[in-house]
Amino acid sequence: MAASSSSFVASAFATDTRSQAPVAQLPQLDTVASRRIHLFNAHTLDDLNVVYYTRGMYIDENIEQLNHLMRDRRANASISMDTSLYDQLLRLQLALGTDEPVHVLSGYRTPETNAKLRRRSPGVAKFSLHMEGRAADIYIPGIPVDKLHQAAVDMHAGGVGLYSNSNFVHVDTGTLRHWGS
Repeated sequence: MAASSSSFVASAFATDTRSQAPVAQLPQLDTVASRRIHLFNAHTLDDLNVVYYTRGMYIDENIEQLNHLMRDRRANASISMDTSLYDQLLRLQLALGTDEPVHVLSGYRTPETNAKLRRRSPGVAKFSLHMEGRAADIYIPGIPVDKLHQAAVDMHAGGVGLYSNSNFVHVDTGTLRHWGS
């Protein structure tokens, strides 16, 4: 039996239970196709638009460049970031249909930097996933922060925090949870 056009439309959309408005399914990443991401570090002004994955493998040299962009600028230190974080950031760009770079406010943090930030702000976690290379605080120019937050929550891919007063979203590769306003 052939599927009707209405059943096709119903299967192509999910329902957002808060507004009852249909929202498109979030893109999944092909396990073989090339993956290109464009990141911009808002503090260091590093700008990188690079293919970081192709033919089923991450490209070490380009991952190293991404890791450098995500470095703790205060300590000028970097580590190997969780590559699934880069995949999450790419999925966000695709879900939002934007070619704008993801602006990174904070990627990796040394324990010393995290402690310093924690003394200034009670919102900084003592055992932040930033210290493990598993988190980023981001925004995308032209995308309202609440829309970015909702797209990240809809991915069901880790932690998502909304910091609307500071105009950024926290994403991480930890357990599924979300917070903020």
